[in-house]
Order: sequence, then structure tokens, then C-alpha cells
Amino acid sequence: MNRRILAFMATAGILLAAAAPLRAQYGADTRPVAFSVNLGYINLVDYPKWITLGPEVELRLGRHFSVNPEASIWLRQSRGGNVQIVPGATANLRFGRFFFGGGAVRRVSDWAAAAGGWLVPKFQVGFRTGPTRLTLSGLYLNTSKDLILGMTIGIGIGRGGGRDSED
Repeated sequence: MNRRILAFMATAGILLAAAAPLRAQYGADTRPVAFSVNLGYINLVDYPKWITLGPEVELRLGRHFSVNPEASIWLRQSRGGNVQIVPGATANLRFGRFFFGGGAVRRVSDWAAAAGGWLVPKFQVGFRTGPTRLTLSGLYLNTSKDLILGMTIGIGIGRGGGRDSED
């Protein structure tokens, strides 16, 4: 991994960690719509590897269910630089601080032969603490039967803390 990418990820992590205590002073977030900014690393076990950055909207449709549209900028860090915009959406079930869900993202050009169509199925599991969320996701390339793993850290923006006291 080159030094600029490491510096970028370290700076983002420090900013996210520094913002969490400031946001913890707010009570439980009861808004029907919440916004977050995500920083992620896609393809933990193989190449090409991607760094992702982008917004996510959480549309809360009840106490335990949400739909989360997202759009990320994917920066390829291996095999030459490449930038792609990847929209997607997931539906999540939330139980206290834990959540899991499934959805789809737009296929990136590197996966043209391995994904059967324009969308790639996605599943995710995660943990939320205050405004910060840690997510492990899997993208399934159905023609090659490969699983692409990714890790994302997200932080909520706007007023309100996390939904930690919800259950």
C-alpha cells in the first residue's frame, strides 16, 4: 500500500475517532432519516483492492428495519489507478447495536466477466456504537462464485447520536 493511501486512511480514522466523543453527548437518535460518511476497503483477500469513500442515507422504516441507499467513490489501489462511482442499496435489520442486511451494488468494470449482470449481490453485518458504525460486507460474483470481502467504518453526520438505546 503506498504512503498516500496509508496517510489518508490514518487521517480519516483519527477524525472519525475524535468526532465520536463529541457526538456522544446527544441522546438516542430517533430521526426517521440519518446520514453518514463511509470509508472502506474492498477486497481484503485478493486483487484488485479498492478504497471507498462516500455518503449513505439511512431511511428508518420502523424500529428494526431500514433501507440504506449509498453512492461511493472507489479508488483502485492496485494494478494502476482507476476511479469509479458505485451506487448501491441495502435493507437492514437492526437489533440494538448489531445489524445485518442484504442488497446490491453496481458492478465495477474489473468484475465484468465474473458478475452476471450490472448488479452485484451484497450482504453485510455490523456493529454501531454512538455515531460510529463498523461493517463487514461481502459481494458475491455469481458467475465465478467468488466472494469479495470489504470493511467499512462510517460516522453519522448531523444532529443526534446513535440508536444504541433502542431495544
